[in-house]
Amino acid sequence: MKTKKINRFGGYTGLRILSVAVSLLLSSGLVADNIITSGTTLRVTAGTTLVSASALTIQNGGTLNNQGTVILSGNLNNLNASASNLGTGTISMSGTGVQGISGQNIFGNLTLNNAAGVNLNGNATVNGVFTFTNGRLNLQTNNLTLGTAATVAGTPSATSMVIATGSGQLRKSFSAAGSFTFPVGDNTGTAEYAPVTTTFTGGSFGSGNYLGVNLVNSAYPGAIGSYINRYWNVTPSNISGFSCNATFKYMPADVVGTESQIYCLRVNPTSVVYFSATNTATDILTANGLTEFGSFTGLQQLTNKTFNLTAFLEGLYNGSGTMRKAQNEVGPQFPGLTADQVSIELHNSAAYSTKVLTVNNVNLSTTGTTAVTLPGLYSGSYYVTVRHRNSIETTTASPVSFAGTTVNYSFDAPAKAYGGNLLLMAGPGTYYAIYGGDVNQDGSVDTGDATPVDNDSAAFVMGYVATDVNGDASVDTGDVTIIDNNGAAFVTSVTP
Repeated sequence: MKTKKINRFGGYTGLRILSVAVSLLLSSGLVADNIITSGTTLRVTAGTTLVSASALTIQNGGTLNNQGTVILSGNLNNLNASASNLGTGTISMSGTGVQGISGQNIFGNLTLNNAAGVNLNGNATVNGVFTFTNGRLNLQTNNLTLGTAATVAGTPSATSMVIATGSGQLRKSFSAAGSFTFPVGDNTGTAEYAPVTTTFTGGSFGSGNYLGVNLVNSAYPGAIGSYINRYWNVTPSNISGFSCNATFKYMPADVVGTESQIYCLRVNPTSVVYFSATNTATDILTANGLTEFGSFTGLQQLTNKTFNLTAFLEGLYNGSGTMRKAQNEVGPQFPGLTADQVSIELHNSAAYSTKVLTVNNVNLSTTGTTAVTLPGLYSGSYYVTVRHRNSIETTTASPVSFAGTTVNYSFDAPAKAYGGNLLLMAGPGTYYAIYGGDVNQDGSVDTGDATPVDNDSAAFVMGYVATDVNGDASVDTGDVTIIDNNGAAFVTSVTP
């Protein structure tokens, strides 16, 4: 019968610190599990190396103060409840089987040297050098953040990179404008290295900022014609007023159709923007002059579509198929024939909760009409939802086909809105409007909307504000009446 040995660093009085002054070999042979017990600090001094042939576990309340080098052949298990700084030294993941890094760890330097790979099982930060020697670090659902002074060493490639195909991101923090290459790729089928390089030429980089990247090894939904089977999601946090150039490396095997027809494009968050044609010699997509990020892929340029929409807003309705112009303290809020602005959303026809596209600040005319230009990429069938600052969100009764270059839709009858959610307006003619009064935009008209209107009315609030439901620039009984009527009728949003 074999006996498993557990090495525990602990039981010391005073500072309870173990200093490692020479190179040590821990857990050789059949022994396993090196444990830094609660209340104990394991210190690895500069210039020394600690080698663990098995897992290293840091119990809650235990500390690793690594100023030298720790070489691990097993897992790193950090059981501390909050993020733990492991010191400014180097931790090398150098096993022969798949290793895991668990807990919330702050590394000085991290070396990836395991052909079998390493799984990141908790959020982590590297503030020094992240060295790629061999193997892949799989982020899974966790984020790896490289600090403002962090750099990448070694030669990232398909055999040594960060796998960022889950919801987890590789993130980089910036102290100023500059360049960084995110060494990311996928291991879906054949492992492929697909790095992203960003070059900030200006911007403000706030505290705790980062730029995060992950990717998907498949075509962006709806892609047709010539395209690549890959897209990258690039997400900023606390970075503002920036200008950035970015490149995206894909594989020749990613190309569907004719490569020379493919352009780099950003497909969200607000609208599709095409950049330059791909470099067919290097298989690189380029997007210069970015002032916002989103999802990027390669696709041939497609003909834009025109979406003609008709919808009336109860609060602004003026009779006979017309609306008043929303007012501010000095006059109309918008020029020309614009009554007010709305947002238009396209939702997946099979899963409404999946929002495909949002177009904000759409001018809705006094006749209830608008014409929106949409990218040709969106050629499927989608539920269309209209949102307004103080009205009930309203959705088409069924998915609308965007197969043609011109798409028309009118919310002109209850049968045209999901759940029949339209209000018959008084006056000559038969006209229906979107219910008003959802001031707090929670999907229902109730006391949550009445309270802010009552408060603003008592304070004689004026102007283009959400509590001004009828758009006359005054919060008063005219607004209260709409909310009271719709609240009594239990008006709520109805969606698929």
